[in-house]
Amino acid sequence: MTKKTKILGLVILVVLVLAAAGYFNFKWFPEKIAKIERGLASDKFPWRDFTQDELNKMYPQIKYADVPTRVTPEETYEKFREALITNNLELALEQLSKESGRYEENKSDLEKAHGENRFVKIHTEYPDKLEKEYMAESIAQLYFLEDDGSRYPIDFVKDANGDWKMGSL
Repeated sequence: MTKKTKILGLVILVVLVLAAAGYFNFKWFPEKIAKIERGLASDKFPWRDFTQDELNKMYPQIKYADVPTRVTPEETYEKFREALITNNLELALEQLSKESGRYEENKSDLEKAHGENRFVKIHTEYPDKLEKEYMAESIAQLYFLEDDGSRYPIDFVKDANGDWKMGSL
């Protein structure tokens, strides 16, 4: 091998190393850092991208959307009405969504009404049938019409077991 061939080979090798370094420094690394900051790649070396399954588990788009329904909103509402008729505080509380922002308020209201023996009276305020306003994968709103014709909405939320629970009273 001649001296010119060795120099040419060395120049090509240096150019390839510089091109690779430039690619990693100006293209690959900034993209990887952006993915890490957005939570789309691991922050541990070798900074691999997360798979779609891993992303779905880490960032569920709709909570409990993929959980099959076990108890419908209508069945939950019927159990709630049954609890009011039978003066069963435990059964009434079981129909409430613990993930609802109003859980403590709803629980307190039911405990107070139960202590004052008003469950049967409250039962008359909830008619037999509800109509669907909207229903999605894990949230729903049903309503009934009041005597004056206005709608009274009741929110429902699906839990991890697939049971729809009342988010509002």
